[in-house]
Amino acid sequence: MGGIYIKKRLLFVNGHLNVGGVERSLVDLLKYIDYDKYEVDLVLFEELGDYIDEIPNDVNVIFYDLTKTYGSFLKCILNNLKNREGKYAFIRIVFYLERIFGAKVKKLLKPLFKSLGKYDCAIAYRIGICTDFVAYVVNAKNKVTWWHHGSYDYNEKQTKAIENVYKNFNHVVSVSGGCKKMILDNVNILEDKVVVIPNVIDFDNIYNKSLEKVDDDLYDKDYVNIVSIGRLSPEKGMVNCVFACRKLIDLDYKIKWFLIGDGEEYEKIKHEILINDLEDKVYLLGRKKNPYSYLKNADVYVHPSYVESMSITVLEAMCLDKPLVVAKSIGPLEFIKNKENGILVNPDTEGLVYGVKSLLDDIKLYNKLSKKDLNVLKKYTFESVTLNVEKLINKI
Repeated sequence: MGGIYIKKRLLFVNGHLNVGGVERSLVDLLKYIDYDKYEVDLVLFEELGDYIDEIPNDVNVIFYDLTKTYGSFLKCILNNLKNREGKYAFIRIVFYLERIFGAKVKKLLKPLFKSLGKYDCAIAYRIGICTDFVAYVVNAKNKVTWWHHGSYDYNEKQTKAIENVYKNFNHVVSVSGGCKKMILDNVNILEDKVVVIPNVIDFDNIYNKSLEKVDDDLYDKDYVNIVSIGRLSPEKGMVNCVFACRKLIDLDYKIKWFLIGDGEEYEKIKHEILINDLEDKVYLLGRKKNPYSYLKNADVYVHPSYVESMSITVLEAMCLDKPLVVAKSIGPLEFIKNKENGILVNPDTEGLVYGVKSLLDDIKLYNKLSKKDLNVLKKYTFESVTLNVEKLINKI
């Protein structure tokens, strides 16, 4: 008689599932886990988010609202006690003690989360509270954390804290080789402990969603329609699209530029659009749960970001046969070959202008780059990525 197969218990921990590259990759990864083998919990801390309805039914979503620990110390404690939320009052006290004793003090939170039980593997999908939670609170045989950052912006004290928390993990996953090198250059960690597993890209999902209609009046066939997708924050360089658009129009190129995303620089970019007299040329479309229909209808995709660990949106645009203008950073440098499957440019206004001009001035180059690079895309298929994730999960 065959024995009864006992599923392994997996835990994923992330802040939320709002629109973003990290969250998109997590959702796509969860779609392709073999639920005949694994019982999966997903812990979220801030909110459920835009992608929550895409989470497979097999995933048990657990929400701890850590926004209840935000704000001034005394007000937070009093509000939680008033609302009979003693758990969050205690968490706030522990967060306060962390300033004095360091992240290890979070071990005091273990009794509050003992109902989670023991896991075969626990995965912190973001650095910060997610890594601390898995490192000091969760009971698991195997602990793994992901690194998605495309730049290293931590001071000496913060680096020491990262090194201490990483001592509690079996492996650190980097989403690109360049990203791994950056970690090893800055963090005192064994090289064998850092493994490279790229984010999974769900190409079928991208294609199917790209078929959804967009506003017929949005794109103008008499213009070159350019799309850029990214958070409106300084490191993403989205404001450079406005400056590049102005320069290209002054050079008599007929273009319209659509920016998809939101963030702290929204008002700044809106102001630059106004003072550069581009209100009918540059459009702030906001955050889109489905950006793929906008991508499909674009003539060119421009990625202006200063820092990227992998550049998911570049791969998504490649999947939809869009010619690419990509600012140089450690992520895209691994798979974009200049004038072979995209145009690599300096991460500034002049670089973006050069890239767009290169495409529009050379129809042969434009047509050549309007075809997906299958040799690149196959590295990010769910078959390839989930196989490596499963190997990592089972390393105990």
